[in-house]
Amino acid sequence: MKKTNAKKYFKRMLFILLVSAFVYSIYINLGYRHFIKQSQERNYAHFRSIAAVGDNSAHWLEEFVQIPIEKEDEWKDELYNSWRVVNGESRSINSYLSAMSVFDMGEDAPDWNLLQYSLFRVDGFINGMTDKFLENQSYRMSKEETERIDAVITVYSSVSEELEKESVNVERLLEAIKEPMLVIDDYYADALEKVDSN
Repeated sequence: MKKTNAKKYFKRMLFILLVSAFVYSIYINLGYRHFIKQSQERNYAHFRSIAAVGDNSAHWLEEFVQIPIEKEDEWKDELYNSWRVVNGESRSINSYLSAMSVFDMGEDAPDWNLLQYSLFRVDGFINGMTDKFLENQSYRMSKEETERIDAVITVYSSVSEELEKESVNVERLLEAIKEPMLVIDDYYADALEKVDSN
């Protein structure tokens, strides 16, 4: 009699444990899905912010490159003000990029990862130019640097244009910024090779 009761008790406990484990796994799974969805929504929000800030930065870069550098002394205030805004916007973009969690983007994670890398490289170029201007106490640029700034304008404009479309397609955006990124970043071709090999 005692053995029968013990067996029933054991079966009930086993059943309760199995049901508890099942309910708990559903709860964890739903919680994880909710976390991933929130992370993806945050990434899109950061992307929208980057597009807006990048569009403004592209505008100021266009102003900057149109100032006649041979008359730098006459236009020093305009050059300073334009680049000050570009540098500030670059810092904002960097903070949005750093906050993105691209590995939560599921199947699109490699594309988001390459986009994040691309925009970090653009930011690195802007920082490098800021350091150069400060060091030289001049806004004079080489032809190559001017070409790179034009490429930065194209990248930021492309990001802004992508956001205006019905749905954001990161793969399409990466194709649009591929050529200017090859101008900006000497190592971009290597990055593309690594992505293609994976």
